[in-house]
Amino acid sequence: MSETVAAPAASRPPRVLFIDVLRAFAILMMLQGHFVDTTLAVEFRNPDSWVYSLWHFMRGLTAPVFFTTTGLVFVYLLLKDGRPLSENKRVKKGIRRGIFLVFLGYALKMNLLAILFGHFYAWYFTIDVLHCIGLALLALIGFYALHRATGFPFWLMLLPAGALIFLLEPTMKAHDWSGWPKWLANFFTQENGSVFTIIPWMGYTLIGGVLGYVLHYRPRLAFRHWFPAALALLGYAVSEGSHDALVFMDNLTGWRNFQAVADSNGYFWRLGHVLIAVSVFMWVIGRFERVPKLITSIGSETLTIYAVHYVVLFGTWLGVGIFTFYNRNLGPWGSGLGALAFVSAFVVMIYYIEPIRAFLYPRLEAAKMYVQRRLRIFLWRLITRRIPAVLQATGQYRPDRRVVRWLAAARYLF
Repeated sequence: MSETVAAPAASRPPRVLFIDVLRAFAILMMLQGHFVDTTLAVEFRNPDSWVYSLWHFMRGLTAPVFFTTTGLVFVYLLLKDGRPLSENKRVKKGIRRGIFLVFLGYALKMNLLAILFGHFYAWYFTIDVLHCIGLALLALIGFYALHRATGFPFWLMLLPAGALIFLLEPTMKAHDWSGWPKWLANFFTQENGSVFTIIPWMGYTLIGGVLGYVLHYRPRLAFRHWFPAALALLGYAVSEGSHDALVFMDNLTGWRNFQAVADSNGYFWRLGHVLIAVSVFMWVIGRFERVPKLITSIGSETLTIYAVHYVVLFGTWLGVGIFTFYNRNLGPWGSGLGALAFVSAFVVMIYYIEPIRAFLYPRLEAAKMYVQRRLRIFLWRLITRRIPAVLQATGQYRPDRRVVRWLAAARYLF
């Protein structure tokens, strides 16, 4: 793919291309991180090795970068629409996307063969990245609606809300969730197997929204030298100084959550690294006149990549995936070369994504129509024949044509 995306002309508001490039970096890092973590044998996970330590550090950076850029992109586009709340297409699209991501998060965990044979596992209702991002988008829309209703500065809502979510993590850990329905408790605790929970991970998305706010009103800052430098210095200060600041706030307020967060300080520490990463991409991409379209395409297809990789790597839908055969039994070379091949396969997939969609979509639509038609026939027979026959045999049913017609019409809901 030889196409490139041109850098912005000086006469028009610039398109902030570094966001797509940063998202491409994050999703590719996620692919290799998940592959290596899935396949690398335990005996090779040596923290004394600089190679493993570097990989582990970069893998830990991937999720915070992804959550933060999600908030950045969404708020940037949300404010770009500029119309009232009820007319803002980004609000409507964001609500649909948020709900869709939550349902897709559940769908990707389902093993269709197991369900077919009547096995339904509790881990289907654990929470992962997509659930958190979907709810974070809905939260951003909620804060935006509150901003439009009250006039209170949007960014001044997001920044303290994001920090507070980090600070609430010790409270979530200490809380007894045993009395809650597991599917609901899973949003707040990892006790039942959830990998990500909305507290603290939603905090990155809200703080990312602050960057989206700034770049919406001052997009040319992304192409200056001083702003990326200032952002990098801020990131360094947050990463290195957040521990002392949290201890100070604990002494000042007596709220023990400050000290509890300071003891581990993973979230603010990583937030500083995210700000540094954003500043680096902002400065470097701002110096390029053109960006290869393949890179921006990867950045704009993160959901497609995530969904496909989840099924291929973990084998959720059919119960067979890379995890099935290579679960933590490869050496460094096998795992590294496998990760390279895995990432390359997805790059090729995005390169040919339009022809792939042109091939798949008509067939998927035909399959969907066939399933709907068979389901409607099944429901028609069930409602108009089987159920009345059973009820009539027990003397509990008297035929009523209007009820039958109404029930039969319900099949078209599918």
